[in-house]
Amino acid sequence: MLFTAYIALGIEFSGLLHCVYLVQMVFSKIAGKAASGDEKTSLQKLFFWARALMSLALLVLSFVVTLSALFSGQTAMWEGVPSGVAVVIFFFLMCFVGLMEGMQIALFAVVNLPEHEISKAAWATCKLTFQGRNLQAFLIGRQIIVTICMFVVARITSITVEEGEPNIMGVSDGLQSFLNTGLLGAIITTLFASLAWRIVASSFPVAFLSNPLIYLILRLCLIIEATGVCSSAWLLALVHKAVAGFQVDSAYLGEAEGKNAESSESDMDQQDLIDVQA
Repeated sequence: MLFTAYIALGIEFSGLLHCVYLVQMVFSKIAGKAASGDEKTSLQKLFFWARALMSLALLVLSFVVTLSALFSGQTAMWEGVPSGVAVVIFFFLMCFVGLMEGMQIALFAVVNLPEHEISKAAWATCKLTFQGRNLQAFLIGRQIIVTICMFVVARITSITVEEGEPNIMGVSDGLQSFLNTGLLGAIITTLFASLAWRIVASSFPVAFLSNPLIYLILRLCLIIEATGVCSSAWLLALVHKAVAGFQVDSAYLGEAEGKNAESSESDMDQQDLIDVQA
């Protein structure tokens, strides 16, 4: 986990996805939350805004190149699908995936909220999610749907320019080879279909869950999980738990509290001994 954290921090430090902070700032102001970053020095602010603008320019470029490839029929989209239909499917799937990405954040944001702070519209979704093992079932069904959607999105955004065909927007062969890697499509899906929706859900979790579509998506995820397509995930989780020796958090927290209590008693005994000796 520590290794993964360092990798994630390194990617974030590169600034490729920094324009998501612009979205965060906008929704922080809408939600009336204090914006972080005032404690940064002038040099740090300059470095931050340079990366944010670079990321925004890269996102715009990614959209321009990808849409240009879609309309010219130079993607891996299945033959016979009109360019206009492919664009509509592209944006629909990204919004659909974004809703499921935001659901996960919003559900964990409201899990500890008192009932009176959750609107009636969101209460039905929360009640169904946290009933029995529905949360785990939702996560499984959600992942199945997200994987299928991202497979289709990857086909739509994968640029394929065959040898002899004109390059997209007249770029050089070297740059075209870079565009063919699919990195621009990955940037679009990461920012537009995931991070932006997560920011919205974290800023307005109750309002997000109040959307009637969220309840329907939750039902769909539970139905997909109930088919048993990925029921082996439960078995693998049990095996992982047995091999790693995982326990519920209360077992570790209780042990820590017990050690603290024993330490306190030991300190008190030592203090009593010192007082007696004195």
